[in-house]
Amino acid sequence: MNSVPDVSPIDPNTPKTQDQYRLLVESVTDYAIFLLDPTGHVATWNAGARRIKQYQDDEIIGKHFSTFYTSDAKERDFPAYELREAKARGRFEDEGWRIRKDGSVFWANVIITALFNEQKELIGYSKITRDLSERKKAEDDLYKAYEELKASEERYRLLVDGVTDYAIFLLDPAGNVATWNQGAKKIKGYESSEIIGKYFSKFYSREAIQRGYPEYELKEARSHGRFEDEGWRYRKDGSAFWANVVITAIYNHRQELIGFSKITRDLTDKKQLEEQLFRTNEELKESEEKARLLIESVKDYAIIMLTPEGLIGTWNAGAERIKGYKAHEIIGKHFSAFYAREAVESGFPQFELGKAIEVGRFEDEGWRIRKDGTAFWANVIISPVYNLDNRLLGFAKITRDLTERRRNEDLMKKNKELVRINNDLDNFVYTASHDLKTPITNLEGLLNVLQDDLGPDRNQHDQVLTMMAGAIATFKTVISDLADITKLRQDKGVKEQVAIPALVEEVKMSLLEWIKSSGAQITLGDLEFETLDYSRKNLRSIIYNLVSNAIKYRHPERTPHVEISTKHLASGEYELTVKDNGLGVPENQKEKIFSMYRRAHDHVEGSGIGLYIVKKILDNSGDRILVESQEGEGATFRVFFKQEGKR
Repeated sequence: MNSVPDVSPIDPNTPKTQDQYRLLVESVTDYAIFLLDPTGHVATWNAGARRIKQYQDDEIIGKHFSTFYTSDAKERDFPAYELREAKARGRFEDEGWRIRKDGSVFWANVIITALFNEQKELIGYSKITRDLSERKKAEDDLYKAYEELKASEERYRLLVDGVTDYAIFLLDPAGNVATWNQGAKKIKGYESSEIIGKYFSKFYSREAIQRGYPEYELKEARSHGRFEDEGWRYRKDGSAFWANVVITAIYNHRQELIGFSKITRDLTDKKQLEEQLFRTNEELKESEEKARLLIESVKDYAIIMLTPEGLIGTWNAGAERIKGYKAHEIIGKHFSAFYAREAVESGFPQFELGKAIEVGRFEDEGWRIRKDGTAFWANVIISPVYNLDNRLLGFAKITRDLTERRRNEDLMKKNKELVRINNDLDNFVYTASHDLKTPITNLEGLLNVLQDDLGPDRNQHDQVLTMMAGAIATFKTVISDLADITKLRQDKGVKEQVAIPALVEEVKMSLLEWIKSSGAQITLGDLEFETLDYSRKNLRSIIYNLVSNAIKYRHPERTPHVEISTKHLASGEYELTVKDNGLGVPENQKEKIFSMYRRAHDHVEGSGIGLYIVKKILDNSGDRILVESQEGEGATFRVFFKQEGKR
């Protein structure tokens, strides 16, 4: 068969699909199956088309399909009308006279299907034609015979009764069966005694009967003289068959309706073949489209074909996205354009092709270059492609951009190094907090001895001694804070059921001196829950630090008031809130106050690790804390706990 011209919608990059399509269509001889381009010119031609229409491929391919139509049809511009209808409705079916190469006519059943691409653009038409001249002749002969013989009932009976391929019978004006021939018995399964006198709707589905379709057929036959239809009908045993039905209204010489003739033919085999051909055509179109979309729509992979010399032959959307080139910019160029100069000079691209041929496949990871000169980390797979004769056709090359993975791997290495450094720092802090305790204690003892030894002269050095004592006290506080921080490392504590009101009272007793001196009011608000499954010492530390902070950062112009409340959240979390009316947190400090040695207000004394400890405890247990504040009006700390199995 001749090669498909450029107008064919078959994708040349899918030879397997094209070969299967051609073999299937070429083997069909009862149907003329061919493709038209969007303007109606013949693009393909099968054996059935050659048999039915008599043209050879080189005589008809490229010619307009109106070649097959009568001069009358051409004058009416009927071929163009068919294409318009197929384009508008997706499919057009017709029966009528068509012309063969030798000028003879035949009665054709024609199905034209519009073909669209994924952008809904018309790319052509499929056209299936069957020569129904014999059926047409038989129907015309029968109709003529009926017209000639209807005056003679006996001649009619003899003619009709002998026909077995058609169900030919009469209906009275009301639609009841009046006669029954051998063909009717064979096709529909009823004996004449079982069906004569019954309404002809017995051959129709329940749905058709409910919507009044049998009555509609008789009405159309009365209005137009004749009604033809194809559809499912039912035999006596309930099985369905695809029927061609012709109903003709019969009038006497006074133009009074005396009944209807009904001719039914079982076309189930034809219907099945047509549906099979249609499905095959649709599957072939779908397969072709899938094959094209599979390559073209992939954006995460650059999928290209190379010639045996390494020249680029195809280019997909993924290749354009990853490498930056448009198809027209790169097709025909050597694939070494993606490699660094050093790799090209060392002959690495050719080495890849050689290895692919040698072992059947080559895979590599390394830096490749985009159009704009930027580098990306690529995973590359090159596979040689051979034909059935084992001749090298080229190479399939699949490239994936793994720059993000490479970056993540580098970050993971850096994170591991940071974790190691952090652990070393924790160990150092832990060691320092313990090793410095003894010298600090000794220094404190020596200061006491010095004060005693000075005797009456102590007063002269009182300021210096006080400063030394203060420095030692600060040093002890820092060492104590460092010890507390190191204890928090991965310390989640042992969970137990902790009563929040009792824990608040315990914290208030610990802060009693501060509460008395400041006049602070510590109250419990609404408590939607009063217990938490949590480490008791860690929960105490959280409440203690939040309450002590609220007192420490109190507003100088008002009595400090701290309210503690709890509630359930729709998310399933348990929220504990500590709200105060103190100095509040400046907007630029909200993200910083949970860092070590960060304080929102420098004029207030403090170590700056209380909120750090709270955050560390919550991080270790997988919980979290947020702060809401208006500077000068107070702050609200919301602590969110996850409580498995509770609500």
